[in-house]
Amino acid sequence: MKAGKWRKLSVAVLLSLALAVPMAGGSCEAADKVANLIDMQPTYRDVVVANVQNDNGATRQLRMNVFVPPKAKAEKVPVLVFVHGGGWAKGTYEGDDAPKKAADSSQSSTNALMAQDNNSSYKIFKDVLNHGIAFVSVDYRLNSEAAFPAQIYDVKAAVRFVRAHADEYGLDAERIAIAGTSAGAHLAAELAVTSGNKALEGDEGGNLEYSSRVKACVDYYGPTNLLTMAPEMNPALEAPDKAAETHDSVRANESILLGFTGEGQGVGTLRKLDEAGDTASPYWHMVEMAKLASPVYQVTKDAPPFFIAHGGHDSLVPIQQSISLQKALTDAGVENIFMCNSKAPHGYQGEDTNKAMMRWLCRQLGVTY
Repeated sequence: MKAGKWRKLSVAVLLSLALAVPMAGGSCEAADKVANLIDMQPTYRDVVVANVQNDNGATRQLRMNVFVPPKAKAEKVPVLVFVHGGGWAKGTYEGDDAPKKAADSSQSSTNALMAQDNNSSYKIFKDVLNHGIAFVSVDYRLNSEAAFPAQIYDVKAAVRFVRAHADEYGLDAERIAIAGTSAGAHLAAELAVTSGNKALEGDEGGNLEYSSRVKACVDYYGPTNLLTMAPEMNPALEAPDKAAETHDSVRANESILLGFTGEGQGVGTLRKLDEAGDTASPYWHMVEMAKLASPVYQVTKDAPPFFIAHGGHDSLVPIQQSISLQKALTDAGVENIFMCNSKAPHGYQGEDTNKAMMRWLCRQLGVTY
């Protein structure tokens, strides 16, 4: 058989695996549902995970909301940990369950896009409740509060907390997955590929005897290489000068995330140093930090299975970011599915993608879709 036919066959097999109805494991078939749980209130609200410090010395509480679906049987349920998006600059763990506020008409189009995405995606993942999976929406310090690696420390603290309190909440500590959108997907992917990396674990919240490892990761259009966002943007979707301002300048959320916002700094400067291999630069340690913060550089064979989705009309995070992560996972021998809706923007990926993701997630967590 020719190589091209083999490639087509392998893609078809992967898609059939993603869309197949899983075999036994828990039960969450539609016939068993008594009500749509999308609007369910938290079982445990505003749970304090840790007390942390912002870079200015101010104290900050990390919180989470825990939703546990009604159980037909007295058994522990698997868990999806959800990490909100918002460019590392906006959003909260409350998502659509937060008190409604009037829209800010003064915010930029980029910020409005991030805010809209954070609202639209929350309930897509909260739908796991209808499939017998607990939903835990977690908090982290924003880039205006602390520089990386604070954010990944916070998310790992949340996963350790869930595992430490699993018995108390009726959760299965061995069946925890993570998901996120946009900046939240960046953090979800970063957590998934850096399990066991002590430099990225932190001690926030304690529970260090518990692992932050997860069984699966869902990445919806997340940044995966902080150094290359601007040049990878399709100029038909965003002009190069605007892409440079959005991703390379000292005002870029990536630059703020890294704490690299002084005169002559910004991610664009780091990319030039990296391309030149200028290890003698006083900023070289920041190049290394940018790579440490980029999941594509951290992938190993020990990473869990991934489901990646990215729209072909994403004007904020280049689709190449997901293509590069998918290649890194495949090269490392890590199971992964990549779905692209060619018309999807930075946000809603379409029902076909969402349904395939949910089937895949149920299979990874051992429940029936």
